[in-house]
Amino acid sequence: MLARHTGATVISADDIAHELLERDADIRRRITQRWGTDCLEQNGKIDRAKLGRIIFSDPDERAELEKIMHPRIIQRIHDEIHAAQTAPARWTVLDAALLFETGLQKICDVVIYVQADFNVRAQRARQNRGWDENELIRRQNAQLPSNHKRNRSDYIVDNNGSIYETDKQIQEIVQSIKRHRR
Repeated sequence: MLARHTGATVISADDIAHELLERDADIRRRITQRWGTDCLEQNGKIDRAKLGRIIFSDPDERAELEKIMHPRIIQRIHDEIHAAQTAPARWTVLDAALLFETGLQKICDVVIYVQADFNVRAQRARQNRGWDENELIRRQNAQLPSNHKRNRSDYIVDNNGSIYETDKQIQEIVQSIKRHRR
């Protein structure tokens, strides 16, 4: 929605992570060295569901994966931001669930936190990703608490309502940012 209102270039940390898991031979090698070939699909690609069960059940295992993945993800984010600065888009949006955990908020001019109640997130996770509530809780527990993110953000979007209601909030935030950037 933000991109639609600003013409922004959107950089998704999740998309970068998924691409690296799928295409980066060094990452695949390091993951299989750590967790064995059980975390591979028949075709040799990383089985993200199996890897997720491992790392979201044990904070130490998650930390090991973060050591492998985060430097590469952060480098790609920086590369994409640099590329976006030479493009005609005036805004760049960084979509990153672990923004604060990775320190990436430091490179952002504005931080917008999108929040929704647990039951809304659970329903969306079930519909969009096939996760049950336990999977959502495991993944949520791997992040900083919501109140920490809210307190460190410049704007907060309540994403409990309709797409129209969320879009209206985004429009108001964009207008506020434009007023303050002049």
